[in-house]
Amino acid sequence: MAANRGSAAIAGMNRPRAAAIAGLLAVWSAACADGAAPSRREAAVYFQRYTAPDRQQLQTDIRELRQELRAARANRDRAAALRATADLGERLTTARREEEARTLLAAALAEARPLGPSETLGWLLLNLATANQYAGYRDEAGPQFAEALALAQSTRSAELEHYALHHWGRFLAEAGDIAGARDRFERALDIRKRLGDPRQASTQRALDALPAWEADFPASGDP
Repeated sequence: MAANRGSAAIAGMNRPRAAAIAGLLAVWSAACADGAAPSRREAAVYFQRYTAPDRQQLQTDIRELRQELRAARANRDRAAALRATADLGERLTTARREEEARTLLAAALAEARPLGPSETLGWLLLNLATANQYAGYRDEAGPQFAEALALAQSTRSAELEHYALHHWGRFLAEAGDIAGARDRFERALDIRKRLGDPRQASTQRALDALPAWEADFPASGDP
């Protein structure tokens, strides 16, 4: 089911990149146990996908967040459970476990929606969008990025806003919408500079990399 859904979602991309994504979907389950990723292959398909610098620490984070989630559920602390789920889903996607992340996050999102707009709802949406992006469910990811950004703005969460803009920019770059990607990166950079956030360096790198990505994108498409 997931493979068929992912194939349909990437059908609109140019053939070499669509084929590369399909290949990655087939091998990820064997490659992701320790957070490893076929990074050289990813580099040709994904725009600056984040890779954890310390895989051991990533696995530690995942274990600790699972414990935090269990404790929150045991204490019937729904708010804490939803926050822990958002963080756990993000770490699972970083570990190349997108399908596990999207299942977890989708259930939490359904639980959080009736509670009304909140920053936590925004993080759940953003992290689910990112999991969907990398699992091949791009048709679902796009609207989720947009909704996460809207929630960031309505809840006045600058951190959520710059993350949503940066992640959405990567998604748009992979779709070939270079102007849209540049707009999101520039807006993310403005916020990160204003906050003095060190992540501004990654957003600047993304902006600097866009011209080369744009130049390569048409060349790898259909003749």
